[in-house]
Amino acid sequence: MLEDWVSAFDVWVRANAAWAAPATFVIAFLESFPVVSIVVPSTALLLGIGALIGTDMLSPGPVLLACIIGGILGDAAGYWLARAIGPHAVRRRLPKSCRRPYAWSVVVFRRWGWWAVFIGRFLGPMRAVTPLAAGVTGMRNLSFQSANILSAVIWAPLMLMPGSLGGWLAKQLGQDPDPVAIGATLAAAVLLFLGWQRLQPRIVAMVKARLEVGPQG
Repeated sequence: MLEDWVSAFDVWVRANAAWAAPATFVIAFLESFPVVSIVVPSTALLLGIGALIGTDMLSPGPVLLACIIGGILGDAAGYWLARAIGPHAVRRRLPKSCRRPYAWSVVVFRRWGWWAVFIGRFLGPMRAVTPLAAGVTGMRNLSFQSANILSAVIWAPLMLMPGSLGGWLAKQLGQDPDPVAIGATLAAAVLLFLGWQRLQPRIVAMVKARLEVGPQG
């Protein structure tokens, strides 16, 4: 099902390049809006858009800007929703899979505040509940939005970059690629993947430990 969604979206974007930026905005919004990112394959879709940028089928400027704005407004909407309906309503409506990350996020927000918002966007389990935790803990709007905007400016290019790099490499290889170039590209990709797989758990554990023991900033 996921592959069908991504393939159909890729075909649609190729045929409707003028709508790439609005589509990216919607995807980034859904990726950042609480809980919805669990249902919608937003990450895979953004990788596909990045690949089209890498092959020069899409202009990077409007797409990147749309991704940033969508990410900002998605988190902001979740924050305002949490403040409007209150903590009890938020807890009652959360799916079971989100309740542990939400509870941990609330504790982290009470200790770290601004930094929890910033870092939360980059941690998968936290990203789905970060705006809710900020809203229910009563974080000030100015503090939240400053962390929200800055993190989105960094997050958007990071989301599009892997797909863009893959698209660029595919374009360089061409239709009749050199076997040596293919081997070198695959070897580099495997090494990067294995390195990230080994490094990611350590980064997440280190960040969690720092967030849990530190005072609120």
